[in-house]
Amino acid sequence: MRHDAWRRDPDAYPLRGEVLPRYTDVDVWQHLNNVALITLHAEAVQTALRGVFGDRAWRERSPALAASAGATDFLAEGQYPGAVRWGARLLAADAGGLRVATALFQQDQCIGLHESRLSGWSDGSDIGLPAPALAALRAAGVPATPVLPCAAPAAVWVAPAEPDAFPWRTTFPLRFADSDGQRLASDTCLARAAEQLRVEFLNDVFDGRREMLGGMLVAHVTVQWRQRALAAGQWQLGCGVARVGDRSLAVRGALYDADRCIATCEAVMVAINRGGAPGGALSAAARARLADFSLPT
Repeated sequence: MRHDAWRRDPDAYPLRGEVLPRYTDVDVWQHLNNVALITLHAEAVQTALRGVFGDRAWRERSPALAASAGATDFLAEGQYPGAVRWGARLLAADAGGLRVATALFQQDQCIGLHESRLSGWSDGSDIGLPAPALAALRAAGVPATPVLPCAAPAAVWVAPAEPDAFPWRTTFPLRFADSDGQRLASDTCLARAAEQLRVEFLNDVFDGRREMLGGMLVAHVTVQWRQRALAAGQWQLGCGVARVGDRSLAVRGALYDADRCIATCEAVMVAINRGGAPGGALSAAARARLADFSLPT
């Protein structure tokens, strides 16, 4: 998405608004946490949906119109305090789903880009975009294909049937607050689980020796729901290294409820120096350690 120049232009988004980050959105590095930024994008998406379907749209549960996939580019650090301006654009809709683009702006720069694919969910399964929803979107002028150039969506990754197929595993306890108003495990919950998976994995792989890896910045995150239901109990998480470049690495994982894969995730990280500038190449020691957790190609 970062290569689509129009996405960084506030005027490309017909729907716009402003939100104030909370102190609880700040992480240990004293900027806005990635999960918080993803949540701000999700709020922009909901505002866009209300513009088409009305203020009660988010209360519908049968079927529930909710995200099936999302991709986020992190372009700059978000700061607290200070208002964040958002923009949203309904890109395209067909029987398979609705694509929504959003962007976040702060202090006259674009700090993040996001694209969601939304569809109908019933009994935990993606049923595509219901005909009444598609008709409403057509009436609102949403085309079948985007009128602006868009990067091709990432290829769907087929996860293993069970978490034991991964070289590294952990569990993720769920909270009552991890379900949303449509009685589905929330997008924030998935973002939080994906982040926790990545952090725990790298901490464990380097066993407290993160200096071996050096400074890393999360540049891109993709998530995809396979099934969505009320969050309860705990998930099993599996993780491994999808690829390693000279100055970057991709960590890929899947989330399981009992014996069912419910979601997949991937994070791309790039090396940075202390001041946040692009860093040097990953060390040979770091590459060798990561190789022990490589996923099959």
